[in-house]
Amino acid sequence: MITEEAIDDLAERYLAAEADRIAMEPVSVICPHLTVEEAYRVQMAIVARKVGTGERIAGRKVGATNEAIQRAMKICEPIYGHLFSGQRISSGGEVSLTELIHPRVECEIAFTLRRDLEGPGVTAAEALDAVGTVAAAIEINDSRTRGWDVGMREVVADNGVAARFLLGRKEVSPNGLDLREVRVVMEKNGEEAARSSGAAILGDPARSLAWLANKIGEGDGGLRAGEVVLAGSMTPMAPVAGGDLVEASFEGLGSLSVRFR
Repeated sequence: MITEEAIDDLAERYLAAEADRIAMEPVSVICPHLTVEEAYRVQMAIVARKVGTGERIAGRKVGATNEAIQRAMKICEPIYGHLFSGQRISSGGEVSLTELIHPRVECEIAFTLRRDLEGPGVTAAEALDAVGTVAAAIEINDSRTRGWDVGMREVVADNGVAARFLLGRKEVSPNGLDLREVRVVMEKNGEEAARSSGAAILGDPARSLAWLANKIGEGDGGLRAGEVVLAGSMTPMAPVAGGDLVEASFEGLGSLSVRFR
Protein backbone atom coordinates (compact mmCIF):
# COMPACT_ATOMS: atom_id res chain seq x y z
CA MET A 1 0.00 0.00 0.00
CA ILE A 2 1.32 3.40 -0.99
CA THR A 3 2.03 5.90 1.78
CA GLU A 4 0.36 9.27 2.17
CA GLU A 5 3.76 10.87 1.58
CA ALA A 6 4.00 9.12 -1.79
CA ILE A 7 0.49 10.30 -2.71
CA ASP A 8 1.47 13.87 -1.86
CA ASP A 9 4.73 13.57 -3.81
CA LEU A 10 2.91 12.41 -6.95
CA ALA A 11 0.36 15.21 -6.63
CA GLU A 12 3.17 17.77 -6.38
CA ARG A 13 4.89 16.27 -9.42
CA TYR A 14 1.75 16.62 -11.53
CA LEU A 15 1.15 20.17 -10.34
CA ALA A 16 4.77 21.11 -11.11
CA ALA A 17 4.54 19.54 -14.58
CA GLU A 18 1.37 21.51 -15.29
CA ALA A 19 2.80 24.78 -13.98
CA ASP A 20 6.18 24.42 -15.71
CA ARG A 21 4.72 22.81 -18.85
CA ILE A 22 7.33 20.08 -18.69
CA ALA A 23 6.01 16.53 -18.98
CA MET A 24 6.98 13.99 -16.34
CA GLU A 25 7.74 10.29 -16.46
CA PRO A 26 4.73 7.92 -16.41
CA VAL A 27 3.45 7.23 -12.93
CA SER A 28 3.88 3.53 -13.72
CA VAL A 29 7.63 4.22 -13.80
CA ILE A 30 7.72 6.51 -10.77
CA CYS A 31 5.42 4.34 -8.66
CA PRO A 32 4.88 1.00 -10.45
CA HIS A 33 2.66 -0.53 -7.76
CA LEU A 34 0.15 2.33 -7.66
CA THR A 35 -3.43 1.04 -7.86
CA VAL A 36 -6.31 2.78 -9.62
CA GLU A 37 -7.87 3.56 -6.23
CA GLU A 38 -4.62 5.17 -5.13
CA ALA A 39 -4.48 7.10 -8.40
CA TYR A 40 -7.84 8.65 -7.50
CA ARG A 41 -6.30 9.64 -4.15
CA VAL A 42 -3.56 11.44 -6.08
CA GLN A 43 -6.24 13.21 -8.12
CA MET A 44 -8.06 14.30 -4.97
CA ALA A 45 -4.79 15.59 -3.51
CA ILE A 46 -4.33 17.70 -6.65
CA VAL A 47 -7.90 18.97 -6.38
CA ALA A 48 -7.43 19.87 -2.71
CA ARG A 49 -4.31 21.87 -3.51
CA LYS A 50 -6.00 23.73 -6.35
CA VAL A 51 -9.01 24.57 -4.20
CA GLY A 52 -6.64 25.64 -1.45
CA THR A 53 -5.11 28.22 -3.78
CA GLY A 54 -8.50 29.69 -4.67
CA GLU A 55 -9.57 27.68 -7.70
CA ARG A 56 -13.26 26.77 -7.82
CA ILE A 57 -14.66 23.43 -8.94
CA ALA A 58 -16.97 23.93 -11.93
CA GLY A 59 -17.95 20.30 -12.33
CA ARG A 60 -16.65 16.93 -13.48
CA LYS A 61 -15.67 15.17 -16.66
CA VAL A 62 -16.07 11.56 -17.65
CA GLY A 63 -13.38 10.08 -19.86
CA ALA A 64 -12.70 6.91 -21.81
CA THR A 65 -16.35 6.44 -22.71
CA ASN A 66 -15.81 4.97 -26.16
CA GLU A 67 -13.69 2.15 -27.51
CA ALA A 68 -11.38 4.34 -29.61
CA ILE A 69 -10.33 6.42 -26.61
CA GLN A 70 -9.99 3.32 -24.43
CA ARG A 71 -7.70 1.70 -26.98
CA ALA A 72 -5.63 4.86 -27.39
CA MET A 73 -5.19 5.26 -23.65
CA LYS A 74 -5.03 1.57 -22.75
CA ILE A 75 -8.06 1.96 -20.47
CA CYS A 76 -10.72 -0.69 -19.96
CA GLU A 77 -13.44 1.37 -18.24
CA PRO A 78 -14.52 5.01 -17.85
CA ILE A 79 -12.68 7.40 -15.55
CA TYR A 80 -13.52 10.81 -14.15
CA GLY A 81 -11.77 14.05 -13.34
CA HIS A 82 -12.57 17.51 -12.02
CA LEU A 83 -13.20 20.72 -13.97
CA PHE A 84 -12.23 24.13 -12.61
CA SER A 85 -13.76 27.49 -13.42
CA GLY A 86 -10.38 28.80 -14.55
CA GLN A 87 -10.24 26.11 -17.25
CA ARG A 88 -13.36 27.35 -19.01
CA ILE A 89 -12.92 29.51 -22.10
CA SER A 90 -15.52 31.14 -24.33
CA SER A 91 -16.55 29.71 -27.66
CA GLY A 92 -14.68 31.55 -30.38
CA GLY A 93 -11.80 32.22 -28.00
CA GLU A 94 -8.12 31.46 -28.25
CA VAL A 95 -5.82 29.15 -26.31
CA SER A 96 -2.11 29.82 -26.09
CA LEU A 97 -0.01 26.71 -26.56
CA THR A 98 2.57 28.25 -24.22
CA GLU A 99 0.13 27.37 -21.41
CA LEU A 100 -0.03 23.67 -22.32
CA ILE A 101 2.29 20.76 -23.11
CA HIS A 102 0.82 18.67 -25.95
CA PRO A 103 -2.96 19.26 -26.11
CA ARG A 104 -5.59 17.26 -27.92
CA VAL A 105 -9.24 18.13 -28.56
CA GLU A 106 -12.46 16.15 -28.61
CA CYS A 107 -16.19 16.86 -28.94
CA GLU A 108 -18.51 16.26 -26.01
CA ILE A 109 -22.04 16.72 -24.73
CA ALA A 110 -22.26 18.83 -21.57
CA PHE A 111 -24.89 18.67 -18.84
CA THR A 112 -25.64 21.41 -16.31
CA LEU A 113 -27.41 19.99 -13.27
CA ARG A 114 -30.57 21.59 -11.90
CA ARG A 115 -30.47 19.55 -8.70
CA ASP A 116 -28.05 17.42 -6.69
CA LEU A 117 -27.41 13.89 -7.91
CA GLU A 118 -25.97 11.18 -5.69
CA GLY A 119 -25.39 7.44 -6.09
CA PRO A 120 -25.38 4.57 -5.68
CA GLY A 121 -28.19 3.08 -7.71
CA VAL A 122 -28.78 6.01 -10.08
CA THR A 123 -30.30 4.99 -13.41
CA ALA A 124 -29.84 6.79 -16.72
CA ALA A 125 -33.41 8.09 -16.53
CA GLU A 126 -32.89 9.38 -12.99
CA ALA A 127 -29.63 11.03 -14.00
CA LEU A 128 -31.26 12.79 -16.94
CA ASP A 129 -34.07 14.01 -14.67
CA ALA A 130 -31.46 15.91 -12.64
CA VAL A 131 -30.26 17.81 -15.74
CA GLY A 132 -31.35 21.37 -16.33
CA THR A 133 -29.76 22.02 -19.71
CA VAL A 134 -27.69 20.28 -22.38
CA ALA A 135 -25.05 22.01 -24.49
CA ALA A 136 -22.39 21.27 -27.08
CA ALA A 137 -18.84 21.18 -25.76
CA ILE A 138 -15.23 20.89 -26.78
CA GLU A 139 -12.74 19.58 -24.27
CA ILE A 140 -9.01 20.24 -24.51
CA ASN A 141 -7.02 17.48 -22.86
CA ASP A 142 -3.35 17.77 -21.97
CA SER A 143 -1.51 14.86 -20.42
CA ARG A 144 1.22 15.88 -18.02
CA THR A 145 2.95 12.58 -18.86
CA ARG A 146 5.82 12.48 -21.35
CA GLY A 147 4.75 11.56 -24.88
CA TRP A 148 1.20 10.76 -23.82
CA ASP A 149 2.60 7.45 -22.54
CA VAL A 150 -0.46 6.82 -20.42
CA GLY A 151 -2.58 4.05 -19.03
CA MET A 152 -5.49 4.14 -16.64
CA ARG A 153 -3.41 5.07 -13.59
CA GLU A 154 -1.73 7.99 -15.37
CA VAL A 155 -5.03 9.38 -16.65
CA VAL A 156 -6.80 9.05 -13.29
CA ALA A 157 -3.95 10.50 -11.23
CA ASP A 158 -3.56 13.35 -13.74
CA ASN A 159 -7.13 14.54 -13.05
CA GLY A 160 -8.45 12.90 -16.20
CA VAL A 161 -5.93 14.92 -18.27
CA ALA A 162 -8.33 17.88 -18.06
CA ALA A 163 -6.92 21.19 -19.28
CA ARG A 164 -9.55 23.50 -20.84
CA PHE A 165 -13.18 23.26 -21.92
CA LEU A 166 -15.73 25.39 -23.72
CA LEU A 167 -19.49 25.17 -23.96
CA GLY A 168 -21.75 26.21 -26.78
CA ARG A 169 -23.94 29.26 -26.29
CA LYS A 170 -27.11 27.31 -27.03
CA GLU A 171 -28.57 25.49 -24.02
CA VAL A 172 -31.55 23.20 -24.46
CA SER A 173 -33.77 21.15 -22.21
CA PRO A 174 -33.09 17.41 -22.21
CA ASN A 175 -36.84 16.75 -22.40
CA GLY A 176 -37.67 15.11 -25.70
CA LEU A 177 -34.04 15.18 -26.82
CA ASP A 178 -32.62 11.83 -27.92
CA LEU A 179 -29.01 12.29 -26.90
CA ARG A 180 -27.97 9.13 -28.69
CA GLU A 181 -28.93 10.70 -32.01
CA VAL A 182 -27.19 14.05 -31.53
CA ARG A 183 -24.66 14.21 -34.35
CA VAL A 184 -21.44 16.20 -34.51
CA VAL A 185 -18.94 17.09 -37.22
CA MET A 186 -15.55 18.37 -36.08
CA GLU A 187 -13.37 20.32 -38.51
CA LYS A 188 -9.77 21.39 -38.14
CA ASN A 189 -8.71 24.26 -40.39
CA GLY A 190 -11.80 23.80 -42.52
CA GLU A 191 -11.31 20.08 -43.16
CA GLU A 192 -13.37 17.36 -41.53
CA ALA A 193 -11.44 15.67 -38.73
CA ALA A 194 -14.18 13.49 -37.24
CA ARG A 195 -17.90 12.88 -37.12
CA SER A 196 -19.94 10.88 -34.65
CA SER A 197 -23.09 10.82 -32.53
CA GLY A 198 -24.05 10.76 -28.87
CA ALA A 199 -24.34 6.98 -29.00
CA ALA A 200 -20.53 6.87 -28.97
CA ILE A 201 -20.71 7.85 -25.28
CA LEU A 202 -21.46 4.52 -23.56
CA GLY A 203 -24.36 4.04 -25.96
CA ASP A 204 -26.19 6.98 -24.35
CA PRO A 205 -24.70 10.07 -22.66
CA ALA A 206 -27.24 9.72 -19.84
CA ARG A 207 -25.58 6.42 -18.92
CA SER A 208 -22.31 8.27 -18.56
CA LEU A 209 -23.89 10.74 -16.12
CA ALA A 210 -25.41 7.88 -14.14
CA TRP A 211 -22.05 6.08 -14.08
CA LEU A 212 -20.39 9.21 -12.71
CA ALA A 213 -22.98 9.70 -9.96
CA ASN A 214 -22.66 6.08 -8.92
CA LYS A 215 -18.85 6.08 -9.06
CA ILE A 216 -18.57 9.19 -6.94
CA GLY A 217 -21.23 7.76 -4.64
CA GLU A 218 -18.89 4.91 -3.78
CA GLY A 219 -16.93 7.45 -1.74
CA ASP A 220 -20.02 9.10 -0.21
CA GLY A 221 -19.79 12.02 -2.62
CA GLY A 222 -22.22 13.51 -5.06
CA LEU A 223 -22.79 15.96 -7.88
CA ARG A 224 -24.24 19.36 -7.02
CA ALA A 225 -26.82 21.60 -8.64
CA GLY A 226 -25.16 24.06 -11.00
CA GLU A 227 -22.22 21.81 -11.78
CA VAL A 228 -21.22 21.07 -15.37
CA VAL A 229 -20.59 17.49 -16.41
CA LEU A 230 -18.81 16.62 -19.64
CA ALA A 231 -20.27 13.24 -20.51
CA GLY A 232 -17.34 11.89 -22.51
CA SER A 233 -15.87 12.09 -25.96
CA MET A 234 -17.95 11.56 -29.05
CA THR A 235 -14.87 11.75 -31.27
CA PRO A 236 -11.26 10.53 -31.18
CA MET A 237 -8.80 13.01 -29.68
CA ALA A 238 -7.13 15.21 -32.29
CA PRO A 239 -3.73 16.86 -31.68
CA VAL A 240 -3.49 20.59 -32.34
CA ALA A 241 -0.71 23.02 -33.24
CA GLY A 242 -0.25 26.76 -33.38
CA GLY A 243 -2.63 28.42 -35.83
CA ASP A 244 -5.15 25.56 -35.80
CA LEU A 245 -8.85 26.42 -35.77
CA VAL A 246 -11.15 23.71 -34.41
CA GLU A 247 -14.87 24.00 -35.15
CA ALA A 248 -17.62 21.64 -34.08
CA SER A 249 -21.21 21.60 -35.36
CA PHE A 250 -23.76 19.69 -33.28
CA GLU A 251 -27.17 18.80 -34.63
CA GLY A 252 -29.74 20.60 -32.48
CA LEU A 253 -27.11 22.11 -30.16
CA GLY A 254 -25.39 24.63 -32.40
CA SER A 255 -21.72 25.22 -33.13
CA LEU A 256 -18.61 26.33 -31.28
CA SER A 257 -14.97 26.93 -32.08
CA VAL A 258 -11.54 27.51 -30.58
CA ARG A 259 -8.27 28.71 -32.10
CA PHE A 260 -4.78 27.79 -30.93
CA ARG A 261 -1.85 30.19 -31.09
